[in-house]
Amino acid sequence: MPARLGSDKRFGRRRRGFVGPVLIACAIIAVLVAADYLMNAGKIYRGVEVGTVSLGGQTPGQARETVQERATGALKEIELTGPELFTRTADEMGVSFNVDETVEEAYAVGREGNILERLSQRGRALAVGITITPDVDYQRGKARAEVKEIASRLNEEPREAEVNIYGAEAEVVGSREGYRLDRAATMQNVDGAVDDMSGEAKIAGEVLEPEITTREAETAAEMVRAATAEQLVFTHEGESWTLSPADVGYALDVTKKDGELGVSLNRDRLEERLGHVYGDLTAEPVEAGYEFDGDSIAVTPSQEGRSVEKDKLLDAVEAGLFDGKREYQVSTVVDKPQLTTAQAEEMKPTDLLGSYRTNYSIVDDPDGLRAENLEIAANAVNGTFIAPGEVFSMNETVQYEKYHKTHVIIDGQEETEEGGGLCQVTSTLYNAVNFAGLDVVERHPHATQLPYIRPGMDATVWFGALDMKFENTSDGYILLQEYVSDDGYIYANVYGVPDKVDVEMWSKPVYRTPSEAKWVTYMTRTENGDVTYDGELHTDTYAALIDEKGKTLKANEIPVAPAIP
Repeated sequence: MPARLGSDKRFGRRRRGFVGPVLIACAIIAVLVAADYLMNAGKIYRGVEVGTVSLGGQTPGQARETVQERATGALKEIELTGPELFTRTADEMGVSFNVDETVEEAYAVGREGNILERLSQRGRALAVGITITPDVDYQRGKARAEVKEIASRLNEEPREAEVNIYGAEAEVVGSREGYRLDRAATMQNVDGAVDDMSGEAKIAGEVLEPEITTREAETAAEMVRAATAEQLVFTHEGESWTLSPADVGYALDVTKKDGELGVSLNRDRLEERLGHVYGDLTAEPVEAGYEFDGDSIAVTPSQEGRSVEKDKLLDAVEAGLFDGKREYQVSTVVDKPQLTTAQAEEMKPTDLLGSYRTNYSIVDDPDGLRAENLEIAANAVNGTFIAPGEVFSMNETVQYEKYHKTHVIIDGQEETEEGGGLCQVTSTLYNAVNFAGLDVVERHPHATQLPYIRPGMDATVWFGALDMKFENTSDGYILLQEYVSDDGYIYANVYGVPDKVDVEMWSKPVYRTPSEAKWVTYMTRTENGDVTYDGELHTDTYAALIDEKGKTLKANEIPVAPAIP
């Protein structure tokens, strides 16, 4: 028992020693709380800010005046600073401050929560400060629209420097920086200006540098000035020509390539300015040809031409112009004609290769207009020379002449149209060409039999639709001779270089009925004694003929002309 009592006394003393400091600390805290309460009663605690505006130590009424003053003062307008200064009202930016709500939030700092939370807030406010975000009605869409409008004013592409050439003068247009506003970053800055109540926002963006600067353009301009400093002189065998500095300037190009400005020679424009040089030194070659006076063929002589070696000259100017070279030698070459006099003599069409005639007097022609058409068309053909490999077109040869209106046959019906008689000129030539051994590449039969030509040996033409064509497959030139004789016949002759080609051509009926007749045409072609073709050439079907009075001439009653009249 005594020992236990002793132990109890020691414990009691220790307990009283622990409680004492706690009571003292609580007393101090109570005093501090009371002092803090007395010092800040009815006031916003020190260290409390709204944005960048300090409200500590102010009563709510005073704080309202301060915030209202800032909202209607510094934040009455928002300034956006950057390449230029732009000012927008708070209303334009969609900003409206709720002053009472903002002050209430500031006053509530250190007054909400338990004692420890309140003390913690007050201590933090004194130590580092507490910033309250203003209570704002903020329509960011309106602010974005204003920033977009500002961007439309500031955004500009950089201007590249350039060089313009006027005659022999080079003018430099200086470069200029551009700008591109960063709308997203600028909006962040506007948000910050609203949050900190500063009313100042920085425009975010970047300066755009031109790729070609004024300095680079000046360098190119100096090249142009050096190239156009003096005239250019061109010489050839004692003759000379000049090109003025303005002409040289006209032939220069200033272009950008791979990010750099360069000066080059425009060869096409230089050739324009060298036209007088080319004109004086160029002579077209004269081809040999033929003249036919109806009885004999004469060869017109050929003549050599001359031309400038243009690429060689342009290469020389291009290589020397920017190195200060001012004089250039012009070289020329001889241009030979494709057909020389000697060649024309060798290919001179002197031998009669094929001929044919048809009787035009058997066709009714009371006014003689059909015979005149025959002469017009025959004269268009007469004297035509055809080179080896060339294709002759009857349409192209005769269609541009002026013809009389006479009887023609269209789809088996006799009518009156311009050009009556052309088919007889064509058929006569067609047979002469075949007997000359040339290749006919296009031929069309008539719809009905005709009295002047044997069926199967006719050929018709119709402007723009039907043609008779043949190719000169011989080794020399071909001369066509066609004329209307007073003996009632039209003659066609084909002249060429001597050959050993013989042709036989004839036709036979397969059947002949009142409504139609069918004929087969045969050909045998011999060259150098060897038969190169022997067989059917073509098959044609002819209908009955209806004359202009509507009377039908039966196909089996129409007279058949002989194969070789």
